Amino acid sequence: MAEGNSIRDEIKEEKKKFKTLSFFAKIQYIWQYYKFYILAVILVVVAVGAFINSYIRTNYDKVCYIAVAEGTIANHADDQDVLSVDFTEYLGIDNKNERIDIDYSYSIVGDALDQTNTNIDINKIYTLASTSNLDGYLTERDYIDMFSNSKETFLYDLRELLTTEELDKLADQLVYFTDGDGNSIPFAVDISTAPVIKASGLQMNDPCYGIPVTTKYADNATAFIRYVFEL
Repeated sequence: MAEGNSIRDEIKEEKKKFKTLSFFAKIQYIWQYYKFYILAVILVVVAVGAFINSYIRTNYDKVCYIAVAEGTIANHADDQDVLSVDFTEYLGIDNKNERIDIDYSYSIVGDALDQTNTNIDINKIYTLASTSNLDGYLTERDYIDMFSNSKETFLYDLRELLTTEELDKLADQLVYFTDGDGNSIPFAVDISTAPVIKASGLQMNDPCYGIPVTTKYADNATAFIRYVFEL
């Protein structure tokens, strides 16, 4: 500050100097004196933008979550597999405020060298079911009863979800589980011969599908059976 000048006088002098600078000199001047403020503003804008983007991407209702174990399909990584795309259209949802999620990431068998990841996937399925966040369970026939026992079938009795006419049409595809009282319960359906599945390119041996009894979206989960069999 020049001797005898007040802060106001200094500001006026700086303004006069600034007006005489060239365009690029003005940019250098602003950066030299205000770079920390500029960087702070940029960081705030980036953070706010990231928050808004994240909110938009996650602000939706997941109206049908299907866990697929021991199976894969083309284009599943970006949710563009044929089952995800066509089932979304079948349900008539907008894929914005409401979405489905067919998750092909699970392995419940594994091998001796991969038991840690296998146990993680098994526990995740249990957790999703116990918190009512699992609506469908799709896996090979050998493992469709993996989470059921004599006291709890884990999966719905399909007689509670499908009509008598639908059950008759699917009679040869129904998969039964015998509970502790000796009752034979149709708790899953073999979808290996379903037209939509055969045309989808799903890679899985004898795929079977069941609906966890804790689902919040039983109607949508049941609709998946109607969708693949074109009922």
